[in-house]
Amino acid sequence: MKRVNTAGKQTRLAFVFGGLCALTALADVTRPFPQAANVSHGLRPEVFTRPEVNAAVSNYYFYWKGKFLLPSAKVSGDYKVDFDGKGTTVSEAMGYGMLLTVYMAGADINARACFDGLNRFRKRYPSSINPRLMCWKIPANEKTVRDDCATDGDFDMAFALLLAHKQWGDETYFTEATNLIYNIRRSLVRADFSLRLGDWNSAEGQTRPSDFMPTHFRAFHAATGDGVWTNVEAKCYTILEELQTNFAATTGLIPDFAVATNGGWQPAKPKFLEGPHDGEYNYNACRVPWRIGWAAVGNHDERAQKLLERFAAWATKQVGSPEKFQAGYRLDGTSPRGSDFDTACFVSPTGVAAMACSNQVWLNQTFSYAINRKEGYYEDSINLLCLLVMSGNAWLPGNPKLN
Repeated sequence: MKRVNTAGKQTRLAFVFGGLCALTALADVTRPFPQAANVSHGLRPEVFTRPEVNAAVSNYYFYWKGKFLLPSAKVSGDYKVDFDGKGTTVSEAMGYGMLLTVYMAGADINARACFDGLNRFRKRYPSSINPRLMCWKIPANEKTVRDDCATDGDFDMAFALLLAHKQWGDETYFTEATNLIYNIRRSLVRADFSLRLGDWNSAEGQTRPSDFMPTHFRAFHAATGDGVWTNVEAKCYTILEELQTNFAATTGLIPDFAVATNGGWQPAKPKFLEGPHDGEYNYNACRVPWRIGWAAVGNHDERAQKLLERFAAWATKQVGSPEKFQAGYRLDGTSPRGSDFDTACFVSPTGVAAMACSNQVWLNQTFSYAINRKEGYYEDSINLLCLLVMSGNAWLPGNPKLN
């Protein structure tokens, strides 16, 4: 894979005044980037100074913004995230874009206009099942489509709205967030507190572990007071623990999809939904160390810590270093055909796990790797979101009643 070192090639000032979106006064930003000095949890990269770490994250964001944030083809002032290089977008990408723009407010004085444009865009494309959720895929020409939702996109969008309420103080964001959270609960949470794959997923006992986002569930509970989110959080940890203990005790790896059979959760069979690797650690599950690592350092959760320690011990001993971490594994740690290369969407989440597991060397190496990677939408988006966590800049919204 080609690696390009872009550190320092663009100044923040050049990007700030060359952005697509309208300007926002910095005085309106409550938590301007960087926030690492105000967030105490987790290790930080020691290979660079703190200002250098923050500058590297900022530079990567403006690269990401310039490549993937597009104006709407139909509505002036609205924005979307380019999923395929041709203008198609998906709800997952919109969620990532909303997270990134709210976190980078202050570094990017256009951030609020970009966030609002993304938020308006997602509301124009409702799911055909629950119209309060977003349709999962929008074509490049932005024609109205009738399709259903994907769980992760709506989770990230709701969480981003809570961040926006904290960032800019507008109660409209909080109202939108709580309304979205209510509809997420209604359509995506089963009676046993397990998560559906989308509002279309009427079958019982099917889930995607990369949708398990304890930071979000904790924030949803704080915002709504709804105890269901504590139960969802606990259910997700239970499923992950069961999958690790019974199918990946020596590696800590988690499958892309899991199904409940005979009262227990197990990896899905090949071609369950997406392809032959559905029961392996592949392009969905690669996000799990980021999602669970973020909870370990952000929520100080011992359940997350325990899950990550198994994974980190295996990676340290068997893989050796971040750049050797491959693009997919069977749950026993062996490599399926075609996975013998490195890519940021697999490597960067391991750096978040290293934060939680006090592996300073691995964290340093991962951060240095991540700031020099330029790949595609999926890889670069996950990479940047992990950089925010690794640098200490992925703050949490907290309880709106207390702060």
